[in-house]
Order: sequence, then structure tokens, then C-alpha cells
Amino acid sequence: MKKIVLILFLLFPFFAQAQLETYGRYTNGGSIELNINYFTSKKITNKLALTFFGLVEQKWSEALIGVSYSPSKLFNFGASAGIEHGTKSPRYSISMRTGKEKTTFAMLWELGDGKDNYLYKANLFHQYSDVFTFGFTASRFHGVGPNFRFSIPKLSSTIWTMPAYDFEAHQSKLMIGLVLKM
Repeated sequence: MKKIVLILFLLFPFFAQAQLETYGRYTNGGSIELNINYFTSKKITNKLALTFFGLVEQKWSEALIGVSYSPSKLFNFGASAGIEHGTKSPRYSISMRTGKEKTTFAMLWELGDGKDNYLYKANLFHQYSDVFTFGFTASRFHGVGPNFRFSIPKLSSTIWTMPAYDFEAHQSKLMIGLVLKM
């Protein structure tokens, strides 16, 4: 399975739109949790695309393959399934995204094995200029807080930071990351 994921990871960007993101999650307890994720999509038709998402952390990872459907330029819906590290059960994901001009809203839900093995993430962003986007993010294991994004168009990259409070863990966190479009 690792060989298949590696081959997809290396070859898919040449035929699709892709992005690589890495960030550190710092907690007030002094721990640093690193995260690397990779998303790519390849249009099959004007409305349908194949998708791949992979995520690696120090103690956990996942790989999901799916489809996304865009009935119009304003809406996108996705569904995927895959595997997660350390279990023999599948992992499922559904997502939706909407936006008009410079404002976007996206939600993602994932479900793995067991009642506590789930993830949610919601982003509301507004692009104020070619280089600055501001919004709010709510995400399980990350927290709720403002999200500041600074784009570097010449490098097709974005630097972002998000101070947050994780209500489930009862602690403050700070995420700092880099997104590279491929």
C-alpha cells in the first residue's frame, strides 16, 4: 500500500492540480506536533473530478481517494474513502465548499473506526487583497480561532498562522504553516 501511495504522490501532480501543506501545531504545554498533508484533484469532466488526500503526523496518518462534484461555480461537494494508520477499518470523508468572488466557506467531516474517531473542519475566508486573506477556522484537534494567510504569488505559496483555543483539550494552540501549489 505504501508503494501505491508513493507512486500516486509522485505522479499525480503532473496530471492534476495539487497542493502540499506543512505546519506545526504548538500547544501551551510546550509540545510541537508536525503535520504534512497533500491534496490533488484531476478533472474528469467540467463538473466531476477524482481526488486524493494524504496526511502524515508523528503518530497518525491517512490516505483517502474520492470524487468531487461541482454543479456550478458556486458549489462543490466531495466524498472519499480510504485507510488510516493503525486500524483495519476504512475511513470516510464528505465535504462541501461554496464561495462567490473573494469569500469562501468550506466544511469537512471524516469518520473512522469508533465513536470518538471523527474529525470536523470549517473555514470561512475573505480575500482582502492578492496577498492577504483573513478568516475563521473551527477544527477538531486544532481549535477555533482567526486564520491569517499571506500569499506569495511568485512562489505559488501561502504562509499562514492561526491562534486557537481547543475546547475539547482545554488548551490554547498556535499553528504556523506553509502551502505550496504544484
